[in-house]
Amino acid sequence: MHYRFFVTFNKDHAATSQDARDHVWQTLTNEGFCGEGRWAGGVADWFVIGGRWSGELSRHSWARALAEQMDTIEQQHDIQVWGAHYSDKGKQHLQAQLIERFQEMWDAVAPPAYKGIPIERDTYNEDGYEDDAVLLTQILYDGLLKQYEGASEDEHHADLDYTKVSPAMVGKKWIVVVDYHN
Repeated sequence: MHYRFFVTFNKDHAATSQDARDHVWQTLTNEGFCGEGRWAGGVADWFVIGGRWSGELSRHSWARALAEQMDTIEQQHDIQVWGAHYSDKGKQHLQAQLIERFQEMWDAVAPPAYKGIPIERDTYNEDGYEDDAVLLTQILYDGLLKQYEGASEDEHHADLDYTKVSPAMVGKKWIVVVDYHN
């Protein structure tokens, strides 16, 4: 099974999204996320930054309205753009058209650093994409982390500095989305 996993850590450990993604990759690897270490026998047998949940942080923050609009269009056409592959040639053609349309919609409203990030992302890109690691905002906290309040670690979140999840993390922590398999 694939699982979505959020990693948080102090913002002083990374200056950019790339630094943050590298920090999480190195720390999870060094601390035994896929073997012996912090997580005993390992949590996963494989992981990537972003993966099947690449773009999740955007979809839960600045791109919420855009994501809803795209979902509505998918429902109207009975086509899933993200994560679906069709054998029917007609659906393949329509999906390709929607991918192009969604990319234009994304690039029209995306912050400058996120323009050009593909809508149809490579879910095996170990490094993830620019928006797979961002500074924690109140919107992201409320939508993605609040449910873990009081815990520094569980099956869907870990703070690399062993800080318990609380509103005090907002603006002081990076949040990185990880896709892991076990």
